[in-house]
Amino acid sequence: MFLKRQMPLLIVIGVGFLTLLGHFINNQSIQNYVDNDGMQWFDIIASFAAILGALNLIKVQAVRVVRKQNNWQYSTIAILGFALSIIAGFFYIGVDDVAWGAHVQTEGTLFKWIFFNLFTPLSATMFALLAFFVASASYRAFRIRNFEATLLLISGIVLMIGRVPIGSEIPWWFASIIYVLGIVAFLASFLKSKINILFSVVFGIASILIIGYLLGWSNETPALLSFPVVASWIFDVPTAAGSRAIMIGVGLGIAATSFRIIIGLERSFLGD
Repeated sequence: MFLKRQMPLLIVIGVGFLTLLGHFINNQSIQNYVDNDGMQWFDIIASFAAILGALNLIKVQAVRVVRKQNNWQYSTIAILGFALSIIAGFFYIGVDDVAWGAHVQTEGTLFKWIFFNLFTPLSATMFALLAFFVASASYRAFRIRNFEATLLLISGIVLMIGRVPIGSEIPWWFASIIYVLGIVAFLASFLKSKINILFSVVFGIASILIIGYLLGWSNETPALLSFPVVASWIFDVPTAAGSRAIMIGVGLGIAATSFRIIIGLERSFLGD
């Protein structure tokens, strides 16, 4: 029980305190541990974890093949692919005069052939299939149900148009129409009837077109009606602010969890 419970907890507490002190105390020994020894131990433990994960993968897939479980054929392909990768990485180079270790980056080797002719096409196929799932998820997310969904719809349309080459060629009047439609979609819940919505669309488009022609927007398009400019602003201001807020929240969560582990309150990694 001591080796399963108390010993791992003591190791985590000790290593956690040493790593934490290395960022706040100017001590050369602690700094060397954090920068060198600690990272080396991390690589060693990660390597053993990768080996255990690979062995567990083989065990799970082999059990499915032996028991002829559902879709066991895919498990057979996974085992064969794993064996082929091991052979190409550790036992067979495929070309002469190439040192072990360098063969993973040398053209003509079996490892390189597997990467470019098997792994890369399969990855491209997977990403191509994901595009359909993304399109389906976007359709569900962009449905106008509330204020947040409306903002997502408008910003998504602006970003998609502003990030393609044709976005810079769109005239100001077309951008104005899209903006009017977006504003009316946002106010649709307040306009109640379809007649009011139709009147608002027609009135908004007519008004902004008349104002644009009177102010000469055809010669000098305002930045607000340029999709690339608006898309860049969305990336630089709201998106950056949201990303920073998320990262701050993630950092606080990591700090809180780490502190609970160091003081021994969090023991889920022990199986509790």
